[in-house]
Amino acid sequence: MEAAAFGTLLAVLRSPGHGGGQRAGRALGRFVSRCIPIRRDVALANLALAFPERSETERHEIYRRMCEMLGMTLAEFARFGRRHPESLSSWIHLGDLGMIDRALAPGKGALLVTAHFGNWEVLGGAMAAHGYPMTAVGARQRNPMVEQLFTTYRKNIGLPSINVGKSLKPLLKALHEGACVATLADQDGGPHGFFLPFFGRPASVQAGLFRLLARKGTPLVTGFAVRENESWRGELQEPEFPRPGADPEEEARRLAAVYVGRVEEYVRRYPDHWFWLHRRWRTRPPA
Repeated sequence: MEAAAFGTLLAVLRSPGHGGGQRAGRALGRFVSRCIPIRRDVALANLALAFPERSETERHEIYRRMCEMLGMTLAEFARFGRRHPESLSSWIHLGDLGMIDRALAPGKGALLVTAHFGNWEVLGGAMAAHGYPMTAVGARQRNPMVEQLFTTYRKNIGLPSINVGKSLKPLLKALHEGACVATLADQDGGPHGFFLPFFGRPASVQAGLFRLLARKGTPLVTGFAVRENESWRGELQEPEFPRPGADPEEEARRLAAVYVGRVEEYVRRYPDHWFWLHRRWRTRPPA
């Protein structure tokens, strides 16, 4: 029933076309922000921690715009449900792709780590449309039918999806084959993560991903999709290569700090693009 309801919502958002779907998504987001307080208290508490200098009215406005942004992003994701979705080149403009070329040059694959920021799905799909061998690491959903729906939609835009549970073999295989693996790492990393400053407060960052980079010598690339009217602009940063001979644990922490710093930079510039509903500071560092 849950999967059927979600699939129906996506079909409704898909039916009016691109522009109409965006308007419907924006209206849906506005309705949710006003009438359905799903984790609204979490979002506003996070905003108060991140932007104590802003007024309560300003923080509520960021929350409203975030909901509208999520609604439009969901409507765009719904377009991937078509068997032959339209080209993503009209949705997002990718600037200099030399960063990806330089990251893939050593032949060890690359890890494109973005965040729940803007339309993170279309960023990877657009790179696949440009001919880069892309693989997405999807979060495991509690509902396997919903998970299959996400996998199918990503496959429709040339973005095969893998789930990493207890084994990293699928991820290692993709990197070994020279793929650019796209994933997200901006959620709470639990008690065993790296505690790094995020908006001036220690936040737990998933350590395993960056330990893998340091151990395998795989380059890190960050990228973010920024809204431009009814389309997006993809911005990629220079790859960060693990330093040969460095202590793997220190190098993993350094790479994680680079990632966290870049995420904070973009969230400060575009606060309505980020998913403030996460309990980002949930895990506290040891006393």
